[in-house]
Amino acid sequence: MGKLNKIEVQSLKTQVLQEIKQYILDQGLTEGDRLPTERAFTEMYGVSRSVVREALSYLEHTGVIETVQGRGTLIKAPDVSSLVEGFLFSFQVANGSKKDLLSLRIIFECAAIEEIVKLNKDISQMKAIVSEDVTNHYENDKAFHQSILHSTGNVLFEQLSSVIHSYFYHIEEEGQDIDYIQTNETHKQIVDAISNKDVKLAKELMTQHLSK
Repeated sequence: MGKLNKIEVQSLKTQVLQEIKQYILDQGLTEGDRLPTERAFTEMYGVSRSVVREALSYLEHTGVIETVQGRGTLIKAPDVSSLVEGFLFSFQVANGSKKDLLSLRIIFECAAIEEIVKLNKDISQMKAIVSEDVTNHYENDKAFHQSILHSTGNVLFEQLSSVIHSYFYHIEEEGQDIDYIQTNETHKQIVDAISNKDVKLAKELMTQHLSK
């Protein structure tokens, strides 16, 4: 008789977790919709309440659901920021290269510029930021880059990029020497290039700006 292949048996919690995920999909639940109670899931799957609680706890930890006092367990709006933050922390613990993250940030912001020009997105927020009198250069720089991401209208893209940006803003807060006068001037040049639909120039300016 041939050797039997080993079959990896899922834990009860994992099985229930998959069942609850499938329930959410099958029922078409979206943001704000309420899930059944722990007791209901217990009866539905024939398991203990502690098993159901563990599965729901995992979904809450990963940002899929939230418990609201007086309303029960609800589906949350999509938010990948907590997952990316966890990855960035692991990246730092493993002494990951700042250069690699910078390259990723440049890719995101240049892609945002292409999207804004291609789809003729509203850039009034960007224009307002570069035209105002700057009293807090750090906050102005942060607002400018966030406005570029926001202008794409892509929530997922904005969330992913914003978490990566926070890594660099944290470094700046720790005392990195930055010429904010030149930074503000570069911001204006980038906005002008986007306004003129000169994607190549805008991307070149952004790459040079972030690489300094």
